[in-house]
Amino acid sequence: MQLSINKKLGTPYYEQISRQIEERIQSGMLLHGERLPSLRSLANELNVSFLTVQKAYKLLELKGYIQIQQGKGVFVAAGKKKSYEKHSESFGWQHQMKMNGTRSQYLAYREKEIYDFSQAVVYPRLLPSHFLVQEMKKILEQHPLVLSTYGPIEGDEELRYEIANYLFNFHHLSVKHDKMIITSGAQQGIDLVAQTLLSPGDVVMVESPCYGAAIDVFVNKGFQVVSIGVDEEGLKVDELEDKLQVHQPKLLYVNPTFQNPTGTCMPEKSRKQLVELAEMYHFLILEDDSFSEVSFDNITVPKPIKFFDKNGHVIYLKGFSKTTAPGIRIAAVIVDGVLFDWLYGTKATMDIGSPLLPQKALLPILRTERMKNHMEKLKIALELRRNTVLDAFKNLEEVMIYKPKGGLNAWIKLPSMIQPIKLQEAARKNKISYLPGSACFLHEPKQHYIRISYSYLSEHDLQVGIEKLVDILQNMMKEM
Repeated sequence: MQLSINKKLGTPYYEQISRQIEERIQSGMLLHGERLPSLRSLANELNVSFLTVQKAYKLLELKGYIQIQQGKGVFVAAGKKKSYEKHSESFGWQHQMKMNGTRSQYLAYREKEIYDFSQAVVYPRLLPSHFLVQEMKKILEQHPLVLSTYGPIEGDEELRYEIANYLFNFHHLSVKHDKMIITSGAQQGIDLVAQTLLSPGDVVMVESPCYGAAIDVFVNKGFQVVSIGVDEEGLKVDELEDKLQVHQPKLLYVNPTFQNPTGTCMPEKSRKQLVELAEMYHFLILEDDSFSEVSFDNITVPKPIKFFDKNGHVIYLKGFSKTTAPGIRIAAVIVDGVLFDWLYGTKATMDIGSPLLPQKALLPILRTERMKNHMEKLKIALELRRNTVLDAFKNLEEVMIYKPKGGLNAWIKLPSMIQPIKLQEAARKNKISYLPGSACFLHEPKQHYIRISYSYLSEHDLQVGIEKLVDILQNMMKEM
């Protein structure tokens, strides 16, 4: 059993030891009845005091993970009572932590087209790729062991400090670095929360329309998914409250700032109401924030829902990949109290920590003015692209386009006379792809919506492609 002590980490040594052993028991690496090293041998191995190991073992014994048998040794316990059961009951949860099992991924089949409006990804030349390449070279030259070293399960400590500073400076959000877990993108963050906190049959509430990959996670894990409508101010809080009278959700998944796919932004009043409802009805809110930096029309972006959370009902998921470098796949999950320990344990079984090199690569962007300058340029470029799409559709009176207040997508409602399949066939013949709106709904038969991502193409290709799509729509409407 190889353990390690990180002397730079602020966590006491005995807690580091107990947490590592706990992970191995939860993941099945240490089995019931298996003997652990003696106090003295483990103390010598880790170069810590005898009392430090004794405190670690005592903590594990109190949690029910091990049994200390006088004169015989220390053994992994059987049928331990989970330390979080009492806390779970206070939320009214019958919680079972699932450390194993299948995890589905969101897979969207896309044909490669010249005019690709299907991917909510930023055009590569708008990203600081050259800067990142240079910084990664420096990292490898100065710290070559980064490629042969496992990072901490919760993520690189330096990065967690910088993300905490960034969230405070840019979003007025005060978070603790030691209550943060780095994940390989926001998608893994959603999966991590779902796998840890929910059991098959639990009720999860989502926006309608919703980010399709989130729907995929919740459905494939056997949860009961309840949809809540979205209007020009995001999630309909009144509808949510009505459905809370009928259902008892464990989790509400919400994308309040420049929602994917509609681009709407929830006002501060609604954000406060969500927290109040979570406290009243005892459910958690998973706040997905991947686009809040990309605002248009000089609007003031409201504070995150997490800002108004005083009792640990909001899990804040901050994605950095979309707006900096999709290839590095970095996001942070910020969570309070015992929820952190649960998520930490599940993350340990997922991948034993996200890759260290991409985490180090994000540091120089967060530490310098580069992030601020990059975001300002990105906002301008994407606002121009959004305007290109709005201008192209403005003369189609039968087509309703929702003006996005930020983000990467435009949500479009087609006339009922248009058959979505025929439109898609005609678009493909012209090398155009987009995301059918049906991918963003669960139950509702909403066929006459499409999502156009204006972020992925160059200005020229965007202009040409969107004009082609508008021409196709005009011709189809004339035929009807």
